[in-house]
Amino acid sequence: MELDLTKGGYVRVITLYSIPIIIGNVFQQCYQLVDSIIVGRNVSYQALAGLGVSNGITFFIIGFILGITSGMGICMAQAFGKGDYAQLRRSLATSLVICAATALLLTGAGAALCGPVLRWMGTPADVYGYAYGYLIVIVLGIVATMAYNMIACALRAIGDSRTPLYFLIFSSVVNVGLDLLFIVRMDWGVKGAALATVISQALSALLSYGYAMRKYQFLRLGRADFDLKVDEVKEHLRIGMPMALQFSIVSIGLILLQAALNEFPSTYIAGFTAANKIQNIGALVAMAFGTAIANFAGQNYGAGNMLRVHRGVRATLAIVMAVCVVSSGALLLWPDAFTSMYVDAEMAALPNVGEIYYSSGRYLFVTAIFFPFLYLIFVYRNALQGIGRTFWPLMAGLLELAIRCAASFTLPKIWGYNGIVMIDMLAWIGAAIVLVVAYYRKYEL
Repeated sequence: MELDLTKGGYVRVITLYSIPIIIGNVFQQCYQLVDSIIVGRNVSYQALAGLGVSNGITFFIIGFILGITSGMGICMAQAFGKGDYAQLRRSLATSLVICAATALLLTGAGAALCGPVLRWMGTPADVYGYAYGYLIVIVLGIVATMAYNMIACALRAIGDSRTPLYFLIFSSVVNVGLDLLFIVRMDWGVKGAALATVISQALSALLSYGYAMRKYQFLRLGRADFDLKVDEVKEHLRIGMPMALQFSIVSIGLILLQAALNEFPSTYIAGFTAANKIQNIGALVAMAFGTAIANFAGQNYGAGNMLRVHRGVRATLAIVMAVCVVSSGALLLWPDAFTSMYVDAEMAALPNVGEIYYSSGRYLFVTAIFFPFLYLIFVYRNALQGIGRTFWPLMAGLLELAIRCAASFTLPKIWGYNGIVMIDMLAWIGAAIVLVVAYYRKYEL
């Protein structure tokens, strides 16, 4: 059921909208967590490290997809806020065409570049095969990932955050089941983990599209809706491309960070990978509220009510900072307990298993201290994007890239692994400052 975000109390409607997204994020992170746990416990710590090495490249691809689909979803949210269903359908048709073309380009480029990028990163020989095997399957399944995210963004744009949740739960359950089949029973290793992800997303994309067309008659597309207009294509790209580039820019920084990390033993890479997965769980509530404020801002901007946008931003900020206290506390209190999820009996018997716990615990400790800056990014970046102001979020992404580049080439040489740990934190601080200052100087009443 769609939720009109232009009416009702700020905290109430934002929270109601966010709850299904939070639950969905939990499931999404859980199945990604299960991927890593099953690989770590049933293949090897080198395989777990391979997943970690591939993270930056995977995020480059997935981030681009998330960015461009979220941006075009904002165009749909603005049309829905105006009550213009004809424009909404044209926006959906335009988005689908752009997504199809983008998927083809990303697949071709990804298949050609995965190997060279992994080699440029200095991926250890005992990890390279696992990383490449995982990536190539993910790349070949880009069209499924693109379709799944576009339909989810379209539904969220009209205020329906529940339906994407149901299909995400379905996708998560299918993914875990296929993980167990492909990795444990069929011994396909990391390729099995990637294939499970692609198949589950393809099924969810098909089912969610069919449901959306049946449930919401005003979304049903006709031939006339695909008569693309140049101005509308430009507007979708104007909002979608900066968001896609922003995610991709951030991922380039992650690739550079991973290249610096690859200078350390595989045990450190495995520990960092485990900690990074745990960090993602700690951030999932803020991510959900970020999605909520983007669509809240989009609908209210479309309705011409900027005062409501600003008050919604303040309400969202208060909520996520309260969540931040809980997340940081958990990381500070139980770092080894979280890391132990990835360590099986064979790994625990390794003489250097302490390096896995040390590298993971160190990253989690520092993350807990700097989490507030990451939470600020989720709120203000999405608020600015929701009202179509993509310039400053893009500038914040460029600053993140600059900081990660400079830090990746200098800090590990000065502080060793502690320098690796600080790279993300410095990038968060820089981006948060840019976004907060931009919002309050340019767009606050």
